[in-house]
Parts: sequence; structure tokens; C-alpha cells
Amino acid sequence: MLSARPVEGWWRRLRRWADVALIGLLFVVPWLRIDGQPLVLLDIPARQFHFFGLVIFPQELYFLWLIIAGLALALFFFTALFGRLWCGWACPQTIFTDVFAGVARTIEGWRGSRRPAHVAQWRVAAKHATWIALSLVIGFHLVAYFRSPYQLIDQARQGHFYPTVLAFHLVLSLLAYLDFAFVRQVFCRYLCPYARFQSVLFDSDTLVIDYDERRGDPRGKRGRVEGDCVDCGLCVQVCPTGIDIRDGLQLECIACTQCIDACNGVMKRLDRAPGLIDYRSLAASSEGGGKARLLRPRVVAYGALLVATGIAFVVLVAQRVPLDLYVSHNRDSLYARMPDGRVGNAFNVHIQNRAREARTFELRLLDEEFELIAGVNPITVPAVSAVETRVFVLTQDGAAASNEASAPIRFQLEAAGTSPDRVIRKARFLSPGAPHEG
Repeated sequence: MLSARPVEGWWRRLRRWADVALIGLLFVVPWLRIDGQPLVLLDIPARQFHFFGLVIFPQELYFLWLIIAGLALALFFFTALFGRLWCGWACPQTIFTDVFAGVARTIEGWRGSRRPAHVAQWRVAAKHATWIALSLVIGFHLVAYFRSPYQLIDQARQGHFYPTVLAFHLVLSLLAYLDFAFVRQVFCRYLCPYARFQSVLFDSDTLVIDYDERRGDPRGKRGRVEGDCVDCGLCVQVCPTGIDIRDGLQLECIACTQCIDACNGVMKRLDRAPGLIDYRSLAASSEGGGKARLLRPRVVAYGALLVATGIAFVVLVAQRVPLDLYVSHNRDSLYARMPDGRVGNAFNVHIQNRAREARTFELRLLDEEFELIAGVNPITVPAVSAVETRVFVLTQDGAAASNEASAPIRFQLEAAGTSPDRVIRKARFLSPGAPHEG
């Protein structure tokens, strides 16, 4: 059941522009690229996470945790200040529910705030067809955050549909259709976890949607009572979750401001001051129009943690070396004795280029008693990619290990040219009699 048509007011116009901006952002981001690389992409097959120019590899998951922690702290910070700002203004559940509801009202030919008593079947069919088309678009762009939309389009043109990608697209589209067309704000009322712990983040100075009881009550028709509320019920009709804001702050309120516009419209027609329902803190409401305090302990704590997380992220990015090296023994042959009496170890070398351009690296050993044998050296690695190769290390039997079964060995990977980027990795050189690695 759709709620009544939202009243066109200042808050409604502002939310419409916010919806357009956020929908555009969600749909445009997967298409944006920086130096040929996606702006945001969680590339699971390649084990890479592209985030605004930063390519995060599995070994750098601390970046991802900092991003998640920063987003969570930002949510806590703005919730402590402005209440359910996310729910009413930025949550995709609210935004797309509004879009689907607007499509339904337009196609069904709503007049005023109520659905027509009789709607032609072709209008109902057109409504659901449009909903399905929108759901397919939403499903495509959700998949596009995990697989480049350009690849998806190229595969569709060639008729090559990967079963996993197609299955995810259809499942996500179906969920979007069921959610935004039928579940709607039921999700906000009963399923959303954020609604359950928001009270922990609120205090008496948090801005919420509030009904001025001292001004509005007693309620009744104009001229019969002294209160400004004429008990028209319009605030309840336009509320997407169906609550009566006059009963006080409630768990189901998503701060969408529709009740504010509805009430302000009535007040304007009655030549009364707006703001009977408005954004205000509970402390200000109880004090009769006082101002909310912005600097409070919890706001300062959330803000400090958010700033600390941001600083840690920036420092780690600044110190990040755009290359990495992993060295491991070749399990098929831990060591071998050469015809000249020397002992050799085969190593698998994994070179990772984290830069957005192809780079050439030189591999060398820092221990003079070892000799490196490589088929290709220097090694060119494509942008944000990795290359794995095999090298061989030789030494005189027992010379480097002081007659022990193994000896330490250091590999250095250095970017060719004048770049100072280099990493050093340690390994063990095994000689006859060395225990096999598990």
C-alpha cells in the first residue's frame, strides 16, 4: 500500500534533488575510470579492490578495514548530530522506494493524495513492467561494482553470458523488484539493523523530527481550541511508515521530512507560523525553543576517531610502496646438486606491480656468496598486475651455510630507472640434509 502523495514543500524539493544526485552517483560511479582503471570496483577474480585511484590487494586488507571503519564512524558522527540523516536522505532503500512509488503514482494517474478507486489493468501492467525494467537496471549496476560494466556490455554483444554473472544479475534484479515494489518501508520498520541501535547514538541534543506539543495541543478544529494542530491527519497520511509523529519520536521514523512539508502547508493556509513539526532536538523542544548543543562528548569522540582513522589511512597510503615481492621454494625440487659440485635451489618469485602504469623491475641477491640465475631479468609487469616466474640460486656446497642444512638469503626487487622503490624479502637456502618444509 503506497502512502499518500508527498506534499510539495521546501523539504520535498530538497530531497528530490538529493535523490537525483545520489541515484546519479550510484549509477555513474561504476562507469568512471582513472588512467584506464575503474574508479570503484571489487574485482574478486583478480583479487583487487579499486577505490578512487587506490588499488588494494589481498595483502593490504587493512586499507579496506580502514575504509569500512571510516564509513561506520561517519555514520555514527552524523547520526549523533542529525539523527537518521542516512535513512531519510541517503539510504538506497528510501531513495529507490520513492522512485518506485513515484512511478506508480504517475502511471496509475493519481489525483490528489489518494489512489484512484479503479485503475485500468493496462496501467497496472505498465506499472509492473516499468518496475521490472528499473529493477534490471539496478541489478546491472550492482553487478557492475564487481565486474566492469564495459566487460558486461561487450560480453552481451558477443552473446557470451557467464552463468555466475547472469545468475547474480537476475537474483539482484528480483530482490530489487520485490523490495522496492512490495516490501518498501516494511524493511525500515522491522528488518533494518540500523533502526535498532540508533537510540544508542542519540542523545537529547540530537536533531530529530519533532512535534511541538506545547504549541499544537490541545488539538481540534480552528476556532474551537487554542492549539495550532487542527488534527487533519495529513502528517500521518504522507508518512511512508504510517506513524503519527505527534506521538513522539519512534523507532519507525526515518526522518524523511514529509510530515514537515504537509504540516507547513496546512499552517500556511491557516495563516499560522510554520514549524509545528520540524527538525529540532528533544532538549530544545522541552526548553521551549532553545538551541541544540553541537559539541558534546559523544560527538567529539566520534569526530576524533573519524579524524584519526582518516589520518591513519592517509599516512599508510603515503608510505605505501607500489610494488611487492613474494618468494617461496619450488616444492617439486627443494635443492639439487650441479655437475660442478655446487648446490642450487629453485624459487618461485611473485612480483606485484601496484602502480597504474607498467613498470620494469630488477631482481638481485644481496648476499655475494649466492648467484642468481633468471630467464628474464629485469622483468616488466603490467599495471596493477602480478607476474610469477621461477629463478635458480647457486652456491658452493656448505660455503654459505657454514656447513649447516640451511642459510639465510635476501632477495631485493628494485624498480628500474631512478625510482627509489624497492623491497627486500628473506628466504632460506636449503642444502643436502635440510629438513623438508611442510
